[in-house]
Amino acid sequence: MAADVRTNRLILFATSIGAVLSPLIGSMIVLAMPEIGVAFGVVARDLGWLSTIFILANAIFLIPASRLSDMMGYKRSYLLGAVIVGVACGLSVVAPTYGVLLVLRVVAACGTSFLMVTGLAILSRVYPPRERGAAFGVNAAMVYVGASAGPVLGGVLTDVFGWRSVFAVMVPMAVVAGVLMWWFFRDEVRFAGEGRFDVFGTVLYAAGMFCTMFGLSTLPSLVSAGLVVAGAVVMVVFVWYELRVLSPVLRVRLFFVNRRFARSAYAALLNYGCTAGSVFFVSLYLQSIGQLSPVHAGMVIFFQPLIQAVMTPVAGKVSDRVDPRYIVTGGMLLSMVGVLLLAGLGLETDLQYIMVAQVCIGLGSALFVAPNTNAIMGSVQASEFSAASGIVAVMRQAGMAISMAVCMSAITIFEGGDDMLGPEMYPDFLEALQVSMVFCAGLAVVGVLFSWFRGDAAEEGGR
Repeated sequence: MAADVRTNRLILFATSIGAVLSPLIGSMIVLAMPEIGVAFGVVARDLGWLSTIFILANAIFLIPASRLSDMMGYKRSYLLGAVIVGVACGLSVVAPTYGVLLVLRVVAACGTSFLMVTGLAILSRVYPPRERGAAFGVNAAMVYVGASAGPVLGGVLTDVFGWRSVFAVMVPMAVVAGVLMWWFFRDEVRFAGEGRFDVFGTVLYAAGMFCTMFGLSTLPSLVSAGLVVAGAVVMVVFVWYELRVLSPVLRVRLFFVNRRFARSAYAALLNYGCTAGSVFFVSLYLQSIGQLSPVHAGMVIFFQPLIQAVMTPVAGKVSDRVDPRYIVTGGMLLSMVGVLLLAGLGLETDLQYIMVAQVCIGLGSALFVAPNTNAIMGSVQASEFSAASGIVAVMRQAGMAISMAVCMSAITIFEGGDDMLGPEMYPDFLEALQVSMVFCAGLAVVGVLFSWFRGDAAEEGGR
């Protein structure tokens, strides 16, 4: 038994490296962008594609990766993801042009998609139901660690070794994750099902997701709104098609026949929609109205993900013994309180007030993520683990996109979007902040309803 526990912990360590790679790859690049711009002669506007293209590609690849993982096997898929990430990041170190670097960002996003969907699926296989919450908590905490430590680590590496080191450091991490999984996860798991890979469904999903995500990220222009509408229409066609195809790329039927799964997934979407934009606004507030330097503002912002990283494993472990509905609903309510507190920011708000709001959001998110993931993975059969884990990741990406779309649209509407954030713009900025946070709190209200009325734990299919 001791050997099994040790093996499971090493597998958990491997999946945790995979979990931290995606946010690291996405966030470490932020402070390296100016140096990359100088190296390739790229203007600031186009540098934004380094982050945007990775997020878009990641969201698009997640669902096909979950289906391919079923067909290829969890272990092979995880190893494939580790190899793709390692090769893409290694080649990024010697990228000759900015265009090549962008292409390699897309390739890296494909690799992290395999790591993300198979990581949760593998943990669901090796850990019994009574221990999954704790494992999911550790896995989710690593996402917060990557997201919070990424900018700091990327800045240090860029200052000391140059921007190419930001990609070089990913290579040994991918190698370690792959070697550990290859050595300790002995049994391959496959659920190939009937039929071939659903190419047409994949194309529909990719088109719908691209239009929706890209449109949301560039709102509120009419073209962007048109893209969102077009994306929504394509996604409706995608759902209609997937319900009729023999071997769908995404088991959308889960949303119609499994109430606990569907409502838990909707709750995840709305939770990220509630909280993701708060970091963006707090960062701007601290460096403008708060008159803090980027370093001091970063230290204040780091407080929130630190709480999430520490408390998420604890919440996950508790959800192994208590119906996740209670913990998740309480967490979302706490996040809603924190967001509403941010809506009360003014021109002379004390720093302590902001930190109280961050505690509420950080603790609320910690109480939500792992228990809700536990509820989602516990509500499906073993053959549906990879599909469910892919949906968990997609809901996170889509929720964050919705939240940022709300914030950016509010800034454009109230400030105009073209002027620098100077003292004369502070009242308009505060109005945009307040409207955005109230709207995001409204998303949480709907999420609370989905969370509380998701169904009893006794209905879970995986338990």
